[in-house]
Amino acid sequence: MTQFIFHNGTILTQATPSVIQAVLIENGHIKAVGKLKDVRAKASKTATIIDLKGQTLIPAFNDAHIHIWKVGDLLTYMLDLRGVDSVAEMLEKIADFAAKNPNNAWILARGFNETRFADGQMPTRFDLDTILKDRPCYVIRTCAHVAVLNSYAMTLCNITEQTPVPKGGEIRRTSSSSAPTPLDKIGTLSGILTETALGLAQRHLPKYTPQAYRTMILAAQKAFLKQGITAATDPAVMPDLLDVYKKMDADGELKVRINAIPIVVPDGAIAALPLPKLYKSDYLTVNAVKFFADGGLSGKTAAMKTPYNNSNDYGVLRLDYDFFKPLARAAQDAGFKIATHAIGDKTIEMVMKVYNDISPYNKTGIKHRIEHLGLPSADDLLLMRELGVQCVTQPIFLYELGQNFRQYLPPQYLARVYPYRSVLAAGIDLAFSSDAPVVKNFNPLMGIENAVNRQDMTGQIIGETEKITAAQALKAFTLGAATANNDEHRLGSIEVGKCADLVVLDNNPLLEGINIADIKVTQVWVNGHLILQ
Repeated sequence: MTQFIFHNGTILTQATPSVIQAVLIENGHIKAVGKLKDVRAKASKTATIIDLKGQTLIPAFNDAHIHIWKVGDLLTYMLDLRGVDSVAEMLEKIADFAAKNPNNAWILARGFNETRFADGQMPTRFDLDTILKDRPCYVIRTCAHVAVLNSYAMTLCNITEQTPVPKGGEIRRTSSSSAPTPLDKIGTLSGILTETALGLAQRHLPKYTPQAYRTMILAAQKAFLKQGITAATDPAVMPDLLDVYKKMDADGELKVRINAIPIVVPDGAIAALPLPKLYKSDYLTVNAVKFFADGGLSGKTAAMKTPYNNSNDYGVLRLDYDFFKPLARAAQDAGFKIATHAIGDKTIEMVMKVYNDISPYNKTGIKHRIEHLGLPSADDLLLMRELGVQCVTQPIFLYELGQNFRQYLPPQYLARVYPYRSVLAAGIDLAFSSDAPVVKNFNPLMGIENAVNRQDMTGQIIGETEKITAAQALKAFTLGAATANNDEHRLGSIEVGKCADLVVLDNNPLLEGINIADIKVTQVWVNGHLILQ
């Protein structure tokens, strides 16, 4: 029997009482909580005493929506372009990467954001062609809903002027507003694909091997643990990746508790994949399936009722009601939660109509999710509360993508984008996450800071009235995330019987006036084992 007693610090439980003096853990679980003398009375004389020395103990962080293998990909195989400030810098990095990787069949990169560029222009195939004429290149925008190919790649993918545009996607053309585009090329294919049209290229990309996926996952979970993240949800898992997760689980290689959400309709597909089997172990859960209903606000592909600023763009609705409803009903009947990517107001309204219309057949009380929830209406929030639909969202977007929002969103939208206070006021379960690698910083403490101050990188406040407290944000990154995964019975709070997944911080994030993002993780415990110190 292994026992540890934590004391002499601030212990934030995310339960009642919210602050306690001591915690006893035994064989990986929380055995007792409360006053130090009462906890000591329940421990053996050989229990190890952990003196927090004034630090803060909290339940470990849980990122309810982070693309695990894609985070790992940018740490291992793919070129990371996040932070580039111009097309010229982007091209220089790609050219250097290509030169250093002569055996790569494709040059793959991700992370540019055109609003960081002085001219604000999207790169096109003509830009990529200046550095790569005889090797295929596929460059993904930071949001992963838009990508640009060079001409060589377009030829390999058989994308021509005659290629039909997939429903729910775009094959973009150049226009006279694209200043860098030569006049003789205006009106031709730009090399830019969005949403479902990405499938036209993705089916031609080199397939990752199981070993490559394993390498990515191991790299990602190492990075997560450094940030105090001991549970994470991968929200778009294909069958081959799911097989890798199950193999790693069987081999005991998972050190972070993973909730894998298989995707139902992949990019470019016109039919659904077969539903997976429900799965549950200590370190791997499969209890939900994923749908993509639109794109993102930062790339102007989230489907809107009102056009984006200074344009006729309304975004892209990837699913329609008649296609989505029977697939959602089948998933629900099979016992799965439904997690639907829905950001724009037009999309959220449609998704909620589907959820409402299948609710009479929800015999087990499954609570479905909406991923992101960028611009819900008041009516959407009321219906979400009525149906028990959960919100899984990303406060870090306000910081890293806020300049996009300020540039692209009409004022009436900007004031209520990602409305966390309204979500909580409506009585909706709120879970926080990062959606990395859409963003670079997946530190939960940074996410909490962003939910509290709602500032973008320039210090501009977005949606002042939607600020929430640090206590509410901390709950969303712990118990709220566990609840979204149906895991609140064992994770998310410091309560008797729950898993001893704990994080020690060097300061209390609930202190008035503190810069939460500056707080450091000093210890990480998983199942009662000290993983990081």
